[in-house]
Amino acid sequence: MFRQPCPLFLIIIISCPLMAEEVQELEPVIISAPLHKKTAETVHPVNILAGDELSMKQATTIGETLKGELGIHSMSFGTSVGQPVIRGQTGVRVQVLQNGLSSLDASGVSPDHANSTEAMLAERIEVLRGPASLLYGSGAIGGIVNVIDNRIPLYVPEAAEFAFEQRYNSVSNQWSSVLKHDGGLNDFAWHVDGFFRTSDDYHVPTESNGLGYVENTDAQSWSGTLGGSWIADWGMLGFSYNHLDNNYGIPPVDELVRIDLQQNRYDLRAEFYEPFSWVEALKLRFAYNDYQHAELEDGVTVGTQFDIQGIEGRVELVHKEIAFIDHGALGFQAQSKDAIAVGEEAFVPPSEKQNYAAFMVEDIHAGNIAYELGLRVEHQIIDADGFARKQHTPVSASLSALWSASDNVFVSLAFTHAQRAPEVAELFADGVHFAAQSYELGDEDLQLETSYNLELSFKTDFDWMSAELNAFHNWSHDYILQQNTGEWFNLQSESFVTDCAANEECLAVYQATQNNARFYGFEVQLDFPLWEGEDNQFAMSLFSDYVRGELVNGGNVPRMPPLRYGFQFDYFGYDAFSAGLRLTRAESQSHVGKNETPTAGYILLDANVSYQIQFADKYDLLLFVKGNNLLNETIRNSTSFLKDYAPEPGRGAEIGLRVSF
Repeated sequence: MFRQPCPLFLIIIISCPLMAEEVQELEPVIISAPLHKKTAETVHPVNILAGDELSMKQATTIGETLKGELGIHSMSFGTSVGQPVIRGQTGVRVQVLQNGLSSLDASGVSPDHANSTEAMLAERIEVLRGPASLLYGSGAIGGIVNVIDNRIPLYVPEAAEFAFEQRYNSVSNQWSSVLKHDGGLNDFAWHVDGFFRTSDDYHVPTESNGLGYVENTDAQSWSGTLGGSWIADWGMLGFSYNHLDNNYGIPPVDELVRIDLQQNRYDLRAEFYEPFSWVEALKLRFAYNDYQHAELEDGVTVGTQFDIQGIEGRVELVHKEIAFIDHGALGFQAQSKDAIAVGEEAFVPPSEKQNYAAFMVEDIHAGNIAYELGLRVEHQIIDADGFARKQHTPVSASLSALWSASDNVFVSLAFTHAQRAPEVAELFADGVHFAAQSYELGDEDLQLETSYNLELSFKTDFDWMSAELNAFHNWSHDYILQQNTGEWFNLQSESFVTDCAANEECLAVYQATQNNARFYGFEVQLDFPLWEGEDNQFAMSLFSDYVRGELVNGGNVPRMPPLRYGFQFDYFGYDAFSAGLRLTRAESQSHVGKNETPTAGYILLDANVSYQIQFADKYDLLLFVKGNNLLNETIRNSTSFLKDYAPEPGRGAEIGLRVSF
């Protein structure tokens, strides 16, 4: 939508013209796909944010950054936690990756755990909607979110590059500062970045909770990264280190809880270009993550301490044409996570999890039809203290076809069989979890979750109109869900009760269970250039998405997003000025899970204005203003566990500037 500079990390793939008048808009290459396909060449519905568009949408969390994208919502838990929801799936079913490797944090354990991957440092974010389990793991039934940055450089810049960004958001009195630097000497390149962010309790419409703000939602976080690479004609070898410190509050229901999070992550990356005549590239990636967070009761006392040591390695071999196969990738992936939760409220036992997987994705072209076949086999082992060893072997496979009806029209049909092994918390949870205001129970007899997914996509790209339409239907067998049982855990008597008196402290009981389910829905977007002059243009977009989750034996899948639709107007003028207005209508969500409350519909009106200035040949200044929830609507997020207690932020303005040279 916005005019974007060529992403720095694509220089090794696409040669970027140096002069503005020579710039040609090139179709983005999907880095998250092993074969680096263009968007029109993949059967996966994809969202790509980069450049100025990403700058305008970046927010405190990954979910908040992506929530306006087609088919994507956010599962908010206050303003400091926002997990992406893709087609109604979230948590372990949506894998958030850091440069193609897992985040290796505790975000999949519970909805109150923030993802350690930082949107403010991203150079590019790619989202593959639909089952991406063949590429990155059996948990990615909903899709993947790959946050790509330059912490391990892939090129040596001709001169030192600096970027600084400052933002202020009025809805929470939030200040954010970001600094980046890239440099190089001969064949060696380095990267340095960091951010600091602080915010107060966020504001909501007064009538929504009688206060006008949500208590205990202030936060403070900072991060720093140092990386370097040796880059030559044969390939590259690079390393990076990142530290994250994040202290944030959880909206209170009965207890006041804060999360104090620290993380040290080490990444290694190596690529070898054409090591053999039949090999296009050999890629190796490795990450080690040392993660801890403490849940502080009353904001001070440590109630539960989580400690996770995670290691992941991945190797991909991209081969050239072999017999009737035009292009393909073979790979192996291994992950090990040791997790310990200690304290009186530790609701999961200490555990060790190992996961080993082999995968392949192959392309076959026959005329104007491209076929893609994929297979992934995993083996997962979980050893939890006090329980018998659990082993599962998920097998996933896919078959898809992409028909290029013309240079501008593409139709694809994909069928995927995907399996997911249950996680530690789903198997063995048993205890109070104050941060989530719940008593959680697992089931050690859970079996593999299996889904059969059918998807039809239609894309066009003409000068006068571009369109995207996706329709999908997923049948899930033994779907794992956290079901609100309707019972309560009485904190005074430490017993399960069917009713909780007004003067008693109780927590809702959630039980892990399995049920057959089905999900179906659509995503559609139409883009029209309404008017185009010599130096400016005016465009309009229409969009809508919908997903329905039903349990086969009756009832609904909990916390599903509602039907939404709307329009967006964008204006671009004189290569420097742009403005946008976006109106989204979300319908009420009455198809709710057992013992879950419905949510009302709302209208969300957002606007943005930006102005870009170039001076002294190499200095760029971007000024922007965003208006969020301009109608000051009371918004209850149907995907959130805290929708009844913590509405979404009210009217706010965000202003910022970015300087790069």
